[in-house]
Amino acid sequence: MSLKHFYKTFLDSLDAGDAALFIGAGMSRPAGYVDWKGLLKEIAEDIGLDVDKETDLIALAQYHINKKANRARLNQKLIAEFTKDATPSENHRLIATLPIGSIWTTNYDSLLEDAFSAIQKKPDVKSTQANLAQSKPGRDVTIYKMHGDVLQPQDAVLTKDDYETYSKTRFCFKTLTGR
Repeated sequence: MSLKHFYKTFLDSLDAGDAALFIGAGMSRPAGYVDWKGLLKEIAEDIGLDVDKETDLIALAQYHINKKANRARLNQKLIAEFTKDATPSENHRLIATLPIGSIWTTNYDSLLEDAFSAIQKKPDVKSTQANLAQSKPGRDVTIYKMHGDVLQPQDAVLTKDDYETYSKTRFCFKTLTGR
């Protein structure tokens, strides 16, 4: 499919109200949030590793949990990094103005929700199996947080085990995406 054809198809989908977006974690970096290496830097140091020399950061997070016998420090790091004062970027604000009914994201932060709320649009956030069955009345957009939310760090998808058990622990997300 050519880029021109993609643009036309996407614009037609926007007009019909059928478009959805997938937004990766890189979207929040310009707002001041860390990337994976930034998130895991202190975690790696805590177990004697250099995050800049590691290539498998998911395995690094798993190794930390295995070595410490819990994920408390990792959960706390998620909270510390993704609840810092940050405001939605221009891209977040632009996305909030689009006629999009569904957004799928791997982000843990609330910048997308904040951008929609800032223009009086009501987001309905789905980050766990349990809240997929509940819908916020009068919502303007549904945001599917496929890897969890900073407000529930114990449920965030971060480690090798989390990824390997994704189809069992988050089977509804898997079913909705067809993967």
